[in-house]
Amino acid sequence: MNEVEVTQKEINKNKMDKPKRKIFEGLLTNLKKIKHLDIILTVLFIAIILLIYFSTFFNSKSSNDKNTQNQDKTYSSSITLEEYSDKLEHKLEQTLSAIKGAGNISILLTFNKGIETVIAYTTETKTSSDGTVTEIKSPVLITNNGKTETVILQEIMPTPCSIVVVATGASNTNVKLEILRAVQAMFELPSSSIEIFAGN
Repeated sequence: MNEVEVTQKEINKNKMDKPKRKIFEGLLTNLKKIKHLDIILTVLFIAIILLIYFSTFFNSKSSNDKNTQNQDKTYSSSITLEEYSDKLEHKLEQTLSAIKGAGNISILLTFNKGIETVIAYTTETKTSSDGTVTEIKSPVLITNNGKTETVILQEIMPTPCSIVVVATGASNTNVKLEILRAVQAMFELPSSSIEIFAGN
């Protein structure tokens, strides 16, 4: 490639770049003529941020609504207090038997209240002729296998009010103290609500 061809290419390139430069320079000149350009740009920037925020907000709200609908559709197969107590006693026995020297362990839990069930309600607002507003709450019902049941949103399990522990190693004072500390850590009960006895 000779020097003349290179120069011709550069001239052609400059010719093509000139219209682009003119357009760019024209835009800059027009932008400089606009009064309060900094205020307009700031408002535009804030508008973009608000648009992003609200689009995120509405997406999260719609997903929360979907979760609420799914929660309303499900119902819980209730566990009895006895079943709950048995499971809790078994877990506690497993945990305490891992304490060095504890030996065989038996647990008895007592509760002063049952399982608290939170059910779904629909609220209807009625306004009487004298302007009094009243709210009527009705439980949401669902038919399952021919049975009509209330929709259970949550079951709040009770905490034991007293615990009796019988351990073969509880005749050792250190082991007894370790068992007491473990039970208190798990249930945050005062020592007066926990009785530990030495077993056979």
